This record gives sequence, C-alpha cells and structure tokens, in this order.
Amino acid sequence: MSRLGQGDLSVLNRRVGTIWVSRVAADAALQPRIALSAGCQVQDLRPTDEFPEGVVTFRIAALGGQLRWRSETGSVVGDLSIPKGLQHFRSTNHAHEHTFTMYCDMPHHVLSRLEAERGGSAPVFWMDLAGSWAMAGSIQPIYQRPWRFRVPTDMWIEFLSESGYEDFEIVEVRRVLKEGGSLQRAVDHLNVARRLASSDPPRAVGICRLLVEALDKDLRDQGYGVITHHLMACTDELRGREYGRIVAAVKQLASMNHHDFGRHSVFTRPEALALVRLCEALLLMVGDLAPLPLADSEEGAQG
Repeated sequence: MSRLGQGDLSVLNRRVGTIWVSRVAADAALQPRIALSAGCQVQDLRPTDEFPEGVVTFRIAALGGQLRWRSETGSVVGDLSIPKGLQHFRSTNHAHEHTFTMYCDMPHHVLSRLEAERGGSAPVFWMDLAGSWAMAGSIQPIYQRPWRFRVPTDMWIEFLSESGYEDFEIVEVRRVLKEGGSLQRAVDHLNVARRLASSDPPRAVGICRLLVEALDKDLRDQGYGVITHHLMACTDELRGREYGRIVAAVKQLASMNHHDFGRHSVFTRPEALALVRLCEALLLMVGDLAPLPLADSEEGAQG
C-alpha cells in the first residue's frame, strides 16, 4: 500500500525502524473523527564493532501524540490515540510490518477552520509522536522529529462526506482562465473572489458585485450595450431577459453588504462558493456567446 508520509523510529539514538500513514478515513463517532491507517517496522540491531551493546528484544510500551496542521510547529488539530494493538509492536531479527489505526477527534469548529484555510488544496499534516520503549527491564523514551504526510484531495473529500461534516460531488468543471481577453476586468475580479471564498466569504460575495459591474462595462465598451440586451441578441428575447434577471439577482445579492438593507449579512462559505461558481458560469457563457468585438468584425468585413 502506498504511503502518504513516514518518519523514523529510534532507540538510544539509533534508528531501529519506520512508522508511516497509508490512508485517512472517517471513523464512526458523534463528531468527526479521523482514522489514520498506519504501520510500523522495528528491527533488532545486532551488536557490531561500532555498536557493541546492540539493541534487541524491545517493544513499544506506549505511543500517542498530536496531529499538527501544515508544519511541524503548526497548530495542534487534536490528540492521537491508539486504543489497541500496541502489544504486537515487537522487534524482530527480520523485517516485519505491523499495521494499526490511530484516531484523532476533530470537532466541527476545528474542521471548519481547516476547510477555510485549506482553500481547495490537498491538506498537509504533521505527526508529532511520543511514547516509550520497553527493553531489558527498562523504559526508554520514544523521541522523533515530527514528520509530514499529505492527504490526496479525493481521499480528504471522501473523509468529509463520510464524517457527516459536508457532502461534496467531484465533477470536472471548465474554469475561466487567468487571461480573460475582452472580459479581463471581470475575470480579474473572479480570480480574487475565488481566493477569498473560503477564508473571507462575505468579502468574496461583495467582489461578485464588482465582477458583474466590470462585465457590464466590458460589454458596453465593446459596443454591445447592457448585459440583458447582449444576451437577448445572442439567444432570443425570452431567454436573454431571464438570463438578465439572473445577473441582476446576483448583483443584488452581492450588494447586500455594500448598502443598508436593514442588517449586515454574514455570508457563509457554502454561499460564497455557490455565488462565485455561478459568476464563473455566467462569465463562461457570455464569453462563449459573444462574437468578435465589433471593431474587429467591421475590419474583417472591409478586408
């Protein structure tokens, strides 16, 4: 099985094995709980001229630690626990892998913060473990530097769905590129809104208003008139008018934090994502329906 990340295990400053994480999944619990499928391999170190005492017949007596976010000194996500299986973690004189499961409870508010900071990228965690070895009637501490593992996005989305936190549907979405051509000002606003949708949803929604205004100005500058008239010319009167109502509704919704409607609207992350994706779809549609700029069309006709 592939490994998402791994670290070394040491006894008396000697490397005796490896520990790793191979999968992240959801465990049955009343709140989100990460189940980390893990494994380790510990092997006797026979005496040598350089290391005459050797290290043999030892086992892990205790193991726990913390899960950290993004870096080895990053925020602690939660405590790690191993409810069973430690009795099997014994050294051997040949390579042998032991598999087990570690758990980390992750309350909804913690998971919401991680999702806001993740911003759609694959999550990166650091495993900060501590414990003790039992060997020859003595106890030796387990000390290791925190080590990194990266969870693939599809595996993380599956965890979110199974944990009951949030459901996602993985689809292939055509995206507006950074280069927007004749609609560049609107695309620039879209790219800013995308970046802010998870970290600052109300601001991202507000930028959708600027996006609609920029789109309207881009079309006017090219001689197409207001958005509704342009869409009516590209489709038909009925469809164009209904599309125009959608655009107007988007602008009205995105303006709620810019004008006094009696209260300040705090938009959530799902709302911001939905509005940004709707604006992206509208930009794609307008860009695909729009013919060449009028100036270019007239030059072609004269040529």
